[in-house]
Amino acid sequence: MFSKQSVELTSDGRRVKIHLVSTGMVAVKTRFRETRFKGLLSTPDFIFDPCFTEWMPVWVMIIEHPEGIFVIDTGEISAVTQRGYFRSSGLFTSWFDTSQFRFRVNREEEIDRQLAALHISHEQVKAVILTHLHFDHTDGLKYFPGTNILVNKGEWEKPFGDLPKLYPPAFIPTLVELHQAYDVFEHSRFITDSQDLVLLHTPGHTWGHCSVLFKADQCYVLFAADISYSQQQLLEGKFAANSASHVLSVKTYETVKAFGRKHPLVFLPSHDGESSTRLKELKTMYT
Repeated sequence: MFSKQSVELTSDGRRVKIHLVSTGMVAVKTRFRETRFKGLLSTPDFIFDPCFTEWMPVWVMIIEHPEGIFVIDTGEISAVTQRGYFRSSGLFTSWFDTSQFRFRVNREEEIDRQLAALHISHEQVKAVILTHLHFDHTDGLKYFPGTNILVNKGEWEKPFGDLPKLYPPAFIPTLVELHQAYDVFEHSRFITDSQDLVLLHTPGHTWGHCSVLFKADQCYVLFAADISYSQQQLLEGKFAANSASHVLSVKTYETVKAFGRKHPLVFLPSHDGESSTRLKELKTMYT
């Protein structure tokens, strides 16, 4: 189990708490995490790979902001480990998602219990922001009935690899259009009135994949979702398999690194075990 990490920063002098919690662990094929090929050849390469990676976290970010509490992604649930969990999505999908990925999730790691440990109820959450629609980022949606769920309109209209059969009944998100440029990013949308929380289009993993940027007085914090599996992968220019667009992934890598050259940036991918370490280092620096 990956331990929760929290840090308190300021935005325009106002206190903001950031929590990183892992809703279980995932392992993927080694050649899925780091492909040897581009395009169609990457798929059979990882399917026939007999090796799995080490266990990796499934991070969710919780932001206690003066304008409300925001939850970024909802993580995984323990039911994913049950036989037949993917059956509703069809035989091939069921085979693929049980043979290519492994999960370890216990009930206490699910997002509702993680929020309760922070003394936060789902009724207190102002909005859930989904970076994209893959099941390990959306399975916890069932714990947010009536909560405003924000999704990039482009992700909703052109999904890649989503499993709608696993969505909660009557799941109708608020679709967000990304018409603004933000620094080096071409498409974005401010989430807060104070313009310190920003939804950024970071495509490649999916067509509409997004990341969430928090502008603190001390630095920028980027919840990068599945831009890459790790910060090291980004820095070395290595890519995961089975993305919607390798070309867009390359462009996103370049854009993020360009932003990082201009600003102090803490980069937190969803499945990077070192994400919590970088947040802990941030806590040491500014508290």
